[in-house]
Amino acid sequence: MRVSSIGNGRMLINFDEKGRITDIYYPYIGMENQTAGNPIRLAIWDGKNLFLDEEWKTNVSYLDDANIVEITSEIQNAKLNITSYNFLDTDDAIYYSIIKIINNDSIQKNIKLFFIHDINLYANPFGDTAFYDPYSFAIVHYKSKRYLGFKAFTSTSTFSEYNVGKGDLIGDLYDGYLSLNGIDNGDVNSAIGIEMKIEPNSFLKLYYIIVAARNLEELRNVFRKINFASVETSFTLTYMFWKNWLKKSQIKNMSLDNINKIYQVSLLTIRNHMDINGSIIASSDFSFVKVYGDSYQYCWPRDAAIAAYALDIAGYKELALRHFNFIMNVASSEGFLYHKYNPNTTLASSWHPWFYKGKRIYPIQEDETALEVWAIASHYERYMDIDELTQLYKRFVKPALRFMITFMEEGLPKPSFDLWEERYGIHIYTISTIYGALVKGAKLARDMGDEILSEDLVDTAGLLKEVTLKRMTYNGRFIRRIDEDGNQDLTVDASLYSPAFFGLIDPKDPIMVRTINEIESKLKVNGGIIRYENDMYQRRKKQPNPWLITTLWLAEYYADVKNKSKALEYIMWTVNRALPTGFLPEQVDPETFEPASVTPLVWSHAEFIIAINKLLS
Repeated sequence: MRVSSIGNGRMLINFDEKGRITDIYYPYIGMENQTAGNPIRLAIWDGKNLFLDEEWKTNVSYLDDANIVEITSEIQNAKLNITSYNFLDTDDAIYYSIIKIINNDSIQKNIKLFFIHDINLYANPFGDTAFYDPYSFAIVHYKSKRYLGFKAFTSTSTFSEYNVGKGDLIGDLYDGYLSLNGIDNGDVNSAIGIEMKIEPNSFLKLYYIIVAARNLEELRNVFRKINFASVETSFTLTYMFWKNWLKKSQIKNMSLDNINKIYQVSLLTIRNHMDINGSIIASSDFSFVKVYGDSYQYCWPRDAAIAAYALDIAGYKELALRHFNFIMNVASSEGFLYHKYNPNTTLASSWHPWFYKGKRIYPIQEDETALEVWAIASHYERYMDIDELTQLYKRFVKPALRFMITFMEEGLPKPSFDLWEERYGIHIYTISTIYGALVKGAKLARDMGDEILSEDLVDTAGLLKEVTLKRMTYNGRFIRRIDEDGNQDLTVDASLYSPAFFGLIDPKDPIMVRTINEIESKLKVNGGIIRYENDMYQRRKKQPNPWLITTLWLAEYYADVKNKSKALEYIMWTVNRALPTGFLPEQVDPETFEPASVTPLVWSHAEFIIAINKLLS
């Protein structure tokens, strides 16, 4: 399970519960996992016995809530403790680990620490080469334009043992020596070992470095500049950078430390999952790939818009703008956004058809287009930075608004796929996001000088609201959708909260109150909120899995109606579902509350930020 991550926009690294690196994303955040999910293993040889990382008692946490992962391990039988501080350069694709090994014994220890790398460049094992490089004194894995270098050293020496070969290299460790094979190709692994003498009841520091580059000369140049003093300096600079970065977001009037912790981890999680080009992926958890052949390492405009909005309200407007500019560069010529995108701006995998029930359709969820426009217009409403939005308005916002007001039929949007990516029809969530985009977009359009368009947006929004209240309600509450055959879908769905959130109706309106009551009556499972009645996705038990985003939606609703105790109840349910590191999963088992899908989910963290800000506003 992934329990923590570090990222800088050029590289993202995940750690598992044993403190091992499981994922290395480079050069795009979310594309090309250079480990393909295989952990970098650690082992210690004490002269007689080999102690593998799986046997260690390990704890993983963020250091002082900075973007530095602290890993502590106890190796009882060896009378050793290990503490490491793991971080990335604030700009370049360089991973540093400062490792402190403590000898708790009354005698001197002669030990070796081994690192075992199962690397799959471009996320596949074919055609890799690994070799010992005498110029950088590192092990280098390469294929085409991807180079990874691995090095370990102390203040006085570098690693002296290595092995490169196919298959599991752990078997080469049990005699305490590596075979010194210097090169191999194919599905190739590598191992390095560094020998140390530690005095009784004393400690020794070593440094483990991973450098990513696009060619060998670049890799060697980076390694030439790295020594123990530069690593220590980088640690101080990185620590201060992230502590100051988080100061920008400090929330007031919230005395609960666990809420503060998860709020800060939520900001770091969004930042770590954001590429330097503005793409924000849904999750970096690679575990699904080995089960389903695909996963969450894509930029969904839906998730990303909510994440950008969360960054905006937390005070990180520059990052939100970076994402909006990414969206500007991927939008279709007709103004809408497709299902999802790769972090390099190309179209990602999808299951939405282009041909459905005998006719051509757009393979889209229109809520994704609307959410990005809504988020951009909300940004403008907050910051009024019209100069920053001129090109963004011309190239994306205006075409998207025109698409939304023309992609209408009888006052409602034409059918598209729902936010859950499962059903085709006219959905209340889609309607709500469009309404929010039209209303907020009208002000932006007017201030940009498009007064006629602004008036059209206001008129369309008014008609949309009127028709929605007539056709999208039943028995005094909202309905989920009108299906492709024109029938009302009365299934209770947590997304029915959306008319209040996006401003289509007053949260205290009787229709909205009845809708929320219906959600709580039908969808509450062990304190959390499931997506909809009889949801089968990742279902393991008799009842569906509660999701964190749906639970936080109700927290946001109750914060809006000033019922802060009820809002806090749902927030604390979410807090209690977090991993010890502060990571929030997508959904949890309804009985054990263990994560039942990817961890972390950026959307969960974004909704947490939104809920806290609503609670405190």
